[in-house]
Amino acid sequence: MTNPKSKSAAKSKAAGAASLPELEPQMIPLNQLVISPKNVRKTPATEDQDAELYASIKETGLKQNLLVHKVGTKFHVHAGGRRLAALNKLAKDKIIKSNHPISCSIEDPDQAEDTSAAENMIRAAMHAADQFEAFAALRKKGRSEDEIAKRFGITNDLVRRRLKLASVSPDLMQIFREGEMSLDCVMAFTLTDDHARQVEAWEVVKQHYNPSPHSIRNHLTQKSYSGSSKLALFVGIDAYKQAGGSVIEDLFSERDAMHLEDPDLLEKLAMDKLQDLAEDATKTWKWAEACLDVDYDSFRPYGRVYPKPLDPDPELEAELAKLQERQDALESEYDEETWTEELQEEEQTIWARIREIEAIQEANVAYTDDDHKIAGCIVSISHNGEPRLETGLVKPEDIPKPVETAVQDDDEEGSSPQEGNSASGPAIELPASMSRPDVPLNATDAARKAQGLPRSLADDLRATRHQIIRAHLAADYGTAYDTMLYAMVTSVLGNYRSQSPLDLSLRPATTTASRETLKDTVAERMLEALNDGLNIAWLEAKAPEDLAQLSALPEPDKQALFAWCAAYALNQQLSNDTGASAVIEAIGSRLNVDVAACWRPTADTYWGRVKKDHALDMAKALIDDRWADDKSGLRKAEIAKAMEQAFCDTPQEAAGLTAQAAAKTSRWLPDGMVVGEEAANQAKLNSVEVDADTLPAFMSDAA
Repeated sequence: MTNPKSKSAAKSKAAGAASLPELEPQMIPLNQLVISPKNVRKTPATEDQDAELYASIKETGLKQNLLVHKVGTKFHVHAGGRRLAALNKLAKDKIIKSNHPISCSIEDPDQAEDTSAAENMIRAAMHAADQFEAFAALRKKGRSEDEIAKRFGITNDLVRRRLKLASVSPDLMQIFREGEMSLDCVMAFTLTDDHARQVEAWEVVKQHYNPSPHSIRNHLTQKSYSGSSKLALFVGIDAYKQAGGSVIEDLFSERDAMHLEDPDLLEKLAMDKLQDLAEDATKTWKWAEACLDVDYDSFRPYGRVYPKPLDPDPELEAELAKLQERQDALESEYDEETWTEELQEEEQTIWARIREIEAIQEANVAYTDDDHKIAGCIVSISHNGEPRLETGLVKPEDIPKPVETAVQDDDEEGSSPQEGNSASGPAIELPASMSRPDVPLNATDAARKAQGLPRSLADDLRATRHQIIRAHLAADYGTAYDTMLYAMVTSVLGNYRSQSPLDLSLRPATTTASRETLKDTVAERMLEALNDGLNIAWLEAKAPEDLAQLSALPEPDKQALFAWCAAYALNQQLSNDTGASAVIEAIGSRLNVDVAACWRPTADTYWGRVKKDHALDMAKALIDDRWADDKSGLRKAEIAKAMEQAFCDTPQEAAGLTAQAAAKTSRWLPDGMVVGEEAANQAKLNSVEVDADTLPAFMSDAA
């Protein structure tokens, strides 16, 4: 039978009109179809892409013919290989039969490669905006998210995201279509369904060079709290919702995916909860106050009392002695040939229990009844959303008056100005306003005041820097030996002309106020490792046998002990302290101490405790003005968190900084923290002169 279409095509050709080749589709059993070696697509698609195609064919059937050519009894598929694979999987899954008829167009084998190349290369991908609107159209037809997901072989979450993107203002979507906005920016606008708010945000951020998703999110959420903020964690999302609070969710953000839009309600709920905790605290303390946000300056007006050690638990003491005895026995009996896994496990168990008991003993402290009678506490929220009680605070009016004593001789040493001699009750650390006279500010203190750097933060930075240098000194016998020798000789033979870098009485630097700051730091772990390696078994022997055993120690063991003791006595300072010791700075330089690798400024340790303007000035100087301007409207706590991310050791990943900015912020340290040449430069900027002529010769060269 003659094909009528062929007749019409012949007529057209005869008439001289242009014509397109047409192929009559034929139904071929699936089990007669195989992939052709002439199919130009060699690199497979992703599993997700194949899953979407499989789901589409399963739900809606094959919408496009396969292009094949005959080879023997089989038909080779040179265009439609992915569709063939999906059909074979449907047959394998028993959804269709192995001989299911498939619509195919048969071509000449010589055309196979040309057709395959044309089909795979001459195609235009659907614009993302069109995809979003197509999903929205299906939703309007009554299709559920689950039905749409099954139809296209994707997850419900992906459907939900595409539908969310379809809710962005049509005006903004058109800008996206025209290439004036990135897909990431479109995602940022989904934080709100309010088209007017979306457009208003775009009008603001587009004035910046290269508007970013981050700046859009900042603008849309500047009057809200993140779901990961400490207030949200403290109150709880469910409690906030039950109180009538509204929430917006960011489906495209891995962090801060939820935002609480009613800050006043959240703050009220948090304060109510804190007030309840403060009321409970007044059952123990003389007073208790609730504060939503505190920094270390909040505690400066108060004096302090500290908990005191309690009597040790006799049972724990006995257990500890028994464990140490067994540990010593295992060490003395150690033989590599006879050592077993059981003995190794026993030793590790003993070591873990000893550490556990020591931690219990260290925590075995308590305030006295006298402390509770004069002191109070401030109840606030920690950075992880847990209640935080700052206890032992004494108001100035509650500090007992000093005891009247006889006038001391002029050369008799008086009491420390830091500790109050009360008529009765506990010893009190006086507040700064009562313990330090008003004196004119020097250049360093003036600079710190301008930055909003409180004295307590300077103390913490000083203690942190001291811990880091001490850890390096304890690991370097050569520098420790020269330093100790220098301190001894200048004291004995130098007529006290030089300021000693060490306290020759071997007393540790006072770090009481900074005790929390020094916990779980890189330097603390360094010191713990060094301490664990010290050979102190000889201390158990009685005199003078202990001296004999010490003398018999291997030289490396003696050097380790010497360096540890020298570092123990190291005095603390910031390089820009008034009267800072140039020798201590030289010690740090010789040790090649990298403070930035051991400590980074976080919201808790620095940015939350300085002035907002200081943080923004640093951002402008080291990142750029636009980044700082984006943060300028945020609350101080949010700025501190942003600065923590931008000044961590991986700011490119954490804050999206450029490599150039990250190179600066990841190494930045506050004035006085750096050791070495950079410290000297900082000291010069702060008008703290370091006279190199005062350095001993051995400090000028490497050990």
